[in-house]
Amino acid sequence: MGTKSLVRSFRASSVVVYLLNLAVIINWTLYNPIYLNALIGSMTSIVTFAMLLVAMNGPKFLLQFIDNSRFGFLFTFRGRYCMDLFVSLFLYAMEIWGILMATGTLGLIFGIRFAGVRHPEAFRILFRQTADFDDEGTVYTDAGDTYDGTYDGTYEGGTVESGRR
Repeated sequence: MGTKSLVRSFRASSVVVYLLNLAVIINWTLYNPIYLNALIGSMTSIVTFAMLLVAMNGPKFLLQFIDNSRFGFLFTFRGRYCMDLFVSLFLYAMEIWGILMATGTLGLIFGIRFAGVRHPEAFRILFRQTADFDDEGTVYTDAGDTYDGTYDGTYEGGTVESGRR
């Protein structure tokens, strides 16, 4: 399967899963109209709706607002995984349909991760890499010194002592 078709299929399956999650959450909230259920239903609906917008890539003005605010982590795999885990934990409490959708949501996110290992280009298209993303197995050397992570060979301020202030 090509990279573009893999990305397209994961986006489409994500949209379907998020729409079904919204249907289950709204149905559960309407048939259990007590305060705590309404609160849980509204919180999970908002998170699921935000993830639906991210998966659909639209509307642009709303995505720019989300991206420019403190919610930019939703575009990364780690952020999406955390939000899907949050929603799934609440879905497990929403009777049999919630249990099925929670399992489907976690299955989708794990499936995307496993496919991302085999097709890293598709993974990069689907998710933005975080600022602290690096290859932890990479070791850089410079004049006999060894540095883990990213090192460009320069010191800030020209000396080691200037970084201690």
